[in-house]
Amino acid sequence: MNNSLLTYYATEGYRIVSPEAIYGRGSRVASGEALYDGGYRAISPEEMFGGGSEIVASDAIEPYIPTLSGEPLFHILLFATLVVYLNMIYRSQGFIGHLYRDMFTMRTERNMIYQGGLLPLQHFKQVASAIGFVSLALVVLRFAESFISPTSPIYTGSIATYASLGAMLIVVVYVAWYFALHKIVEWVSDSDAAPMLSAMGYMHFVRISVVLYPLVAVWLLGVERGDAFVVPLLVVVAVLMIILYLKDTILFFVDKKISILYWILYLCTAFLLPLSFIAHLLPQRL
Repeated sequence: MNNSLLTYYATEGYRIVSPEAIYGRGSRVASGEALYDGGYRAISPEEMFGGGSEIVASDAIEPYIPTLSGEPLFHILLFATLVVYLNMIYRSQGFIGHLYRDMFTMRTERNMIYQGGLLPLQHFKQVASAIGFVSLALVVLRFAESFISPTSPIYTGSIATYASLGAMLIVVVYVAWYFALHKIVEWVSDSDAAPMLSAMGYMHFVRISVVLYPLVAVWLLGVERGDAFVVPLLVVVAVLMIILYLKDTILFFVDKKISILYWILYLCTAFLLPLSFIAHLLPQRL
């Protein structure tokens, strides 16, 4: 710093002090070049910060992982199904009781008609099936996100935002295929077997929706602590419901004196064929 600049600072009221006055005796202003003694030496926390010191690992912030089930529309649909389900339980306790009591018989719908009437039963089935449709779409979405990479372009733009609607569209197409297949078979065969199978499947779907919804809702909420208990229980109950449906359908074919081969063909056409078609349309890498 030259003398003219020192004189300027002095006239402005600044007091010029030496490095010794600021940093202590023996201090001097360095040239800006770091001193290097020929190598680095690892030192312990005690040497650097004093006796009793230790290095504590800081809490690392986990990276944000995008999910389809974290979108607002997903939670809105889940909350809506919860409200409708609770209202249905309050208003249709008698019908729900028959779903459980007559689970292992084939007279569930007949007993429900005797208990509450045909029109109330139709309304109950429509509400329960609507809950089942939306819940199934959310389950498909939650299951599909486990196969999608966090860096997938699906999470960019508005695809993830409206993914719940896309899943609902898939479920609607699947259900439409199921009922269309029975209508076609009814028209071709001119038999009452197809509409009876369709009604049987409809009733079983209503039962599955009512019985499984509490477990499905807990799983969809993403409560990690409950997954260890809820998921195995959900799988066991779902398998039981499927076994009951298979039992009723095979007994129906036997009662109608229809070959078991047609029963296998029916299951493959009604359920496996649309699933394989949807899987074929999906891209290999998401």
